[in-house]
Amino acid sequence: MKTTLPLTLAAVLASVGCSADDQAPLCTVSPATGLFTRDPVVVSLGTAVSLRMDVATLMLVCDDGRPAQAPDTATVEVLDPENHRVPAEVSLGDLGGEATVSFAPTTVGRHHVLLSFAPVGGVRQLGVHVASAWSGSPTPITLPLPRCGQLDRTTRGLWLCDGVAMRGTEDRPLRLGTATTPADVSISGNVVWVVGDGRVRRYVDTGTELELTDSLLTDVPGTQPLQGRLASEDELVVLDSERLHRFVLTDAGVLTMPPSTPWRKPGVQGRFGRAQSTGLLVRASAQRVLVVSLTGPGSPDSQACPFEPSEEGVLLPVTGEPCAPLRGIPVGLEDGALWTLVGSAQPLFPERTLYRWTLVGDRLTQDGALGLEMSLGVVEGSLHLGPTVPTLYSTTGEARLSQPRRLSGQPVLGLELLPTHFPLSEGSRDTSPRFHWSGDSRPLGGFTTLYEQARP
Repeated sequence: MKTTLPLTLAAVLASVGCSADDQAPLCTVSPATGLFTRDPVVVSLGTAVSLRMDVATLMLVCDDGRPAQAPDTATVEVLDPENHRVPAEVSLGDLGGEATVSFAPTTVGRHHVLLSFAPVGGVRQLGVHVASAWSGSPTPITLPLPRCGQLDRTTRGLWLCDGVAMRGTEDRPLRLGTATTPADVSISGNVVWVVGDGRVRRYVDTGTELELTDSLLTDVPGTQPLQGRLASEDELVVLDSERLHRFVLTDAGVLTMPPSTPWRKPGVQGRFGRAQSTGLLVRASAQRVLVVSLTGPGSPDSQACPFEPSEEGVLLPVTGEPCAPLRGIPVGLEDGALWTLVGSAQPLFPERTLYRWTLVGDRLTQDGALGLEMSLGVVEGSLHLGPTVPTLYSTTGEARLSQPRRLSGQPVLGLELLPTHFPLSEGSRDTSPRFHWSGDSRPLGGFTTLYEQARP
């Protein structure tokens, strides 16, 4: 039966010992990192796995200074995500200090490796994540624009990068604003909403030009940075760090702005993500939006609070319906889905879990989980810029990035490898539900190289 014990130091150091003629106390334990292999714990499907795993007795020293007794035999059991046994082999090194586990996975998902030693050496437990290959476009696109922070594209093919519009890579860029701060852009199909320079503007991409349909004077974003936005063809909802704003296109084609709504208590907030965001927006239905935030400063958990428009069009908290609790802090956002993380985003911390939440009715419900090994870290994304998929990296083996994926018909999550063709000089990468990109941020000569994600 598959064990569900967490990978803790207590489990690792079980059943260790020295030679029989040593007197108590037998041995002392030297510091351990909790990382038991130098090889990658994220591997590609179709690749044979070979893991070199340390033996617990090498962390022990007996009273008289002699090395602790080494094991002379080892056995291994490997279970796939559905708890089926996977044929596996194990061999010990000449000194018994290292074991090599080999197996050939045939399915995507977290595989559980249980390694036992005799007569001493204890037990090793380790998760190996078998990832699917990159399913998006194999051919990158390079835009002659400094590395984008906010990146999207209309249905008719117009690129929007940090408030700059470009239809083709050879075309002249069009800056949607005059201020030094890039305008904030949201896209719904071929409708482009632009917030900045004291205005909210609505454009339509006709396929040949970007046509302005209406513009409205406003103090949004003002002094409060934008945290989230939801766009449809006739509505834009914007969240800043204090208030919730709504812009509506009437049947006559005129932009209107009902009064905004405070969404949090002044001075009471928690922050998360690379940019220390205070909140996110999730569209729950045609009339309902959810404001996702931490339950308080330093809180390890979140909440989703429902808002709906009044008869006057003002977004107000739903009467009699409290905020719904969510485990973990936000680390990703998709259309109708939220990612949260329980535990630290940094590696070397035990007992961390990545959760995916999707809408059931108009409420977020847990829709998958992924336990993280101690050698896996989570890149903290710029959630204030728009939809973001969490990215995982490994501290062991080849430095490959991966993204979580929902496994069809299973209550667990798997991983998909991300393209590795970016030069290291290009720095950090970003991942959205539509693109994975990096680039050079220099104002002159900068560029953005991107790969398109596969459509669900």
